[in-house]
Amino acid sequence: MTIRLQSAAAAIGLLLLAGGAQAQLANGDFGAGLASWNPAGDAVASSGTLTLSTAFFSDGGEDAPFNLSGQDAVGIDALESAAGLAPYALDLAGEAAFEGSLAQQSFTVGAGQTLSFDWAFSTRETLFQDHAFIVLDGQLITLASLGNVPLGPQTFSQTYTLAGTSTLSFGVVDTGDYLGVSTLSIQNVQVTAIPEPGQWALLLAGMLTLGIFSRRRD
Repeated sequence: MTIRLQSAAAAIGLLLLAGGAQAQLANGDFGAGLASWNPAGDAVASSGTLTLSTAFFSDGGEDAPFNLSGQDAVGIDALESAAGLAPYALDLAGEAAFEGSLAQQSFTVGAGQTLSFDWAFSTRETLFQDHAFIVLDGQLITLASLGNVPLGPQTFSQTYTLAGTSTLSFGVVDTGDYLGVSTLSIQNVQVTAIPEPGQWALLLAGMLTLGIFSRRRD
């Protein structure tokens, strides 16, 4: 009897998850490399981690050994445009932004769903405020800079209040000059699904049915 109830409850749970999982975020674990992501600049994805750097490669300068992909960091005008930002939006602490890298994806979300990911920032900069950031639906959010480098992995989360299409960009930029490589690493990008009203009704109906069935068998 207990096994049957547990099996029925599990089935209802699977139906609930299947119905509520409407978000179309793809390859958030980067198991397929950069598939479904639009990269610009020095971006690689392997072993479940997206990594972006500010390192220029083709001039063979001092940044080149720290470049990850063989692709040059992108000039700031192109980077701000790709991120959907106004010119000079990535300047920080009075320092002009020069170049960087980006990875972007658009996906559908429901009201009440939560975007989350793990991130870490590191930098070889010693003077200027290179920084890591995200752009979420046009909103620029700084994650870290030279002046604020959190120790260890960090977690970001934000809940959507409206349903629709969301655009998420991860990025990292040089400010002040072109030197001093900075890196942003991203893992576990996901949108947590919530049940729609119909799925809540299904769950409640299933629980009531299980309760009635259990009483009749007792």
